[in-house]
Amino acid sequence: MTYRFEKPLQLAHLALKNRVIRSATHSFLPDRDGFMADAEYAMYEELAKNNIGLIITGHCCVDPLGRANREQVNIYEDGYALQFRKAVEIAHRYGARFVPQISHAGPRAIDNDDLADCVARPLKKGRHARALTVEEIHHIEQCFIDAARRLQKAGVDGVQLHAAHSYLLSRFIDPLFNQRTDAYGGTPENRFRIVEEIIEGIHAACGDAFPVLIKINADTKHEDAAGYEQEMFYILHRCQELGVELVELSGADFITLPKDARLYYLDYAKKYKREVPNLPMSLVGGIRSLADMETVMESGVECLSLGRALIAEPDFVTKELAGGEPSICVSCNRCFVLPDMHPGVRCVWQWKRIRAAQRAKKKAAAQG
Repeated sequence: MTYRFEKPLQLAHLALKNRVIRSATHSFLPDRDGFMADAEYAMYEELAKNNIGLIITGHCCVDPLGRANREQVNIYEDGYALQFRKAVEIAHRYGARFVPQISHAGPRAIDNDDLADCVARPLKKGRHARALTVEEIHHIEQCFIDAARRLQKAGVDGVQLHAAHSYLLSRFIDPLFNQRTDAYGGTPENRFRIVEEIIEGIHAACGDAFPVLIKINADTKHEDAAGYEQEMFYILHRCQELGVELVELSGADFITLPKDARLYYLDYAKKYKREVPNLPMSLVGGIRSLADMETVMESGVECLSLGRALIAEPDFVTKELAGGEPSICVSCNRCFVLPDMHPGVRCVWQWKRIRAAQRAKKKAAAQG
């Protein structure tokens, strides 16, 4: 039996062997100088050989003032580009495509005493962000464009703009964060302007055939949630007009959803697909079984994206195709804190296996 997600997909300039995407997920594996370590390459190889059609990297930093994590891959200088060649070669060896996600953390940046946001606002822990100037916005746009140019030269299959999860681009889009009154705030056209100018700049620098993808929140925590849905219709139509290859739909609240929640943003995806039927989309969030995967495909969305399920089991898709049980992921979100306590460990199940092996080794040594 062939499942819908196993079928190949031809996007405008990107051919995928199947409809399964590894959604951008920070691995905590790169070194603190901004380079991939051997463990990162090993992770990509394990994903590529286990039925993943498109691997999207964890967020790569485009500006030294916009680093989100100490263990984050950088792409804000030419010297960081070469490391991507090896990752591309690994993915292509197994027929997978490789697309780095590029991002700016905005006021969530680390090691930066001059934090800036769409507008001035107080932050946690007594910190404060000032408003970005228009000149600074243009500089950040150029950082994204330059990162894409470097990555194209490194041979990647495209780039994905991170415009979700309250990183800088998503904060401009979302009225919850953006109360600017100039050309970059107010109307959805203005709030999307920074993203639009980045897309246009990448196409100017890299050519229209270089794939640009975008990850965006399907919802908002703003009080006018219905208004945001209507604005998303405009944004998605504009993405299509700008030649965006694929829009990946995530959401603003995936961390806080119940552990038994499934297919978090499917209803939004259906609405958006009806409104913009010819724009390729993927859905991420709460996909934990073969049945979930097929439900996404039945909705008309072209692709499905997996995040935490692949942290728990990099061979999740292979296992499902072999008739395996649903994902062992319980959406506990410990994958966001474990690496700080145990470097190199991302999932509680992985840590339990490590601890069991350590206990067995200790017991065997004691027995002589």
